[in-house]
Amino acid sequence: MTPQRIRYAATGCGRVFQRYHLPCADERDAMELVGLVDTDVERARSLTADRPQVWTGTSVERLIHETRPDLISVCTPNDAHAEPVLAALDAGIAVLCEKPLAATVDEARRMAAHPAAGKLLGVNMPFRFHPLLTAFADAARPGAQRVDFSFATPGNRVWRAFTPWYGDARRAGGGALLDLGPHALDLLMTVFGAPDVEACEVDRPGVEERVRLDLSFQGLPATLRIDRAARRLETSVTVTTADGDHVLDLRRGELRRADGTVETAGGRPELAAISACFDLATGAPTPHPRVTAQDALDVQLVVEAAYRSAETVTEPLPQGG
Repeated sequence: MTPQRIRYAATGCGRVFQRYHLPCADERDAMELVGLVDTDVERARSLTADRPQVWTGTSVERLIHETRPDLISVCTPNDAHAEPVLAALDAGIAVLCEKPLAATVDEARRMAAHPAAGKLLGVNMPFRFHPLLTAFADAARPGAQRVDFSFATPGNRVWRAFTPWYGDARRAGGGALLDLGPHALDLLMTVFGAPDVEACEVDRPGVEERVRLDLSFQGLPATLRIDRAARRLETSVTVTTADGDHVLDLRRGELRRADGTVETAGGRPELAAISACFDLATGAPTPHPRVTAQDALDVQLVVEAAYRSAETVTEPLPQGG
């Protein structure tokens, strides 16, 4: 089947859009960039210097009216997700929203409850589509005794937003747990189902940089450690069984089984959820379904439960296994 021509637009022209959404759209001949919105209109215009036909502005309503898009990416700060998402859904436009779904659970519920959300709204949480995840789950689930997920990144030392909203509790809605936690939690929930929150520790309230979250998946203990101010890079999940540890190293693209065998995967799995939404919109073949607003809401409810139970720990939180 020949992919259909898709008029593509976006709101929020920061690093996430520039590094992930725009290149993913540009590699598809069936997608035509028709409009960009940003609070800094000059930033939007700088991305379209060689595309004079692309409309740029600061209003989502005008974007919809002027460009008549078929698909909109929402890559704004967390507190600015709901307005463009709901405007797109009201207009019958497909929309891909960055995680988390919103800065607050109330806004996330509104988005997920929109009558068109099930058909038109997708969320960028790609870890569930990692090419090694099925093999990892098949190896690790039988006889699993405990789970440890470690997520460490130098944060602002290597990823500096154009505007400092990450440090604003009102705009971000939370810290490292709401920022990076959805990726880890969505993977864990894909493999093990819905968890119960047992305990949560953060290094400071509001916009924590470090967090330890203890969960239980129907009696299976799990710990998620996130360090957004680390001096190293790590994204890995370890499942301990009687036979040893099975490790899915997402950063290296490796599955290290307890028997010593190693399986690798290449490509760019971090683009899987974006690619799925774009392929579904164009009618191109895709191995993945859309990550739904309900999926994202389920994850955010776990984050909210963790924040409600969180204790602030002044000493450094342990990051080891």
